[in-house]
Amino acid sequence: YDQYLKYSELARNIYQRYTDQVEPFGLDESWLDVGGSAGLFGDGKQIADALRRRVRGELGLTVSVGVSFNKVFAKLGSDYKKPDATTVISRENWRQLLWPLPAGAMLYVGGAAQKLLHQYGVDTLGQLAACKPEMLETLMGKMGPQLLACANGEDQDPVRSRYEAEP
Repeated sequence: YDQYLKYSELARNIYQRYTDQVEPFGLDESWLDVGGSAGLFGDGKQIADALRRRVRGELGLTVSVGVSFNKVFAKLGSDYKKPDATTVISRENWRQLLWPLPAGAMLYVGGAAQKLLHQYGVDTLGQLAACKPEMLETLMGKMGPQLLACANGEDQDPVRSRYEAEP
């Protein structure tokens, strides 16, 4: 466990060479906002590939990276291909790549939510995205509209550095 924490911190230190907008997510994942870094390091894919090379070269670890326009889709991208891959989920390809996936592939759709959605014929992210907001709110309370927004690419949650307080 101590080694795990050590290497997680070392990886985050590498990420911070590219941006100060690094938000830890769990022990071994982070979201990065590299929008302000493109002029120095290239586009998101170029930065992701550079990060993967550095982590492999300096730490001997492989990482999979999702590059996208929001955090939920970046997480989906990091899970899309493993190990050691970069997946770009753009404003042009996200429906094609993500909507066929099981609803449970998306962040915030756990086993219980997936089972409940299945009872109503909602098995894929595309089916979730097509749901009526009222139905999801009735089934899942305030989480329903959030899931609908995420499935439709409308997640607007900004990346927060570990030093930044949540609102």
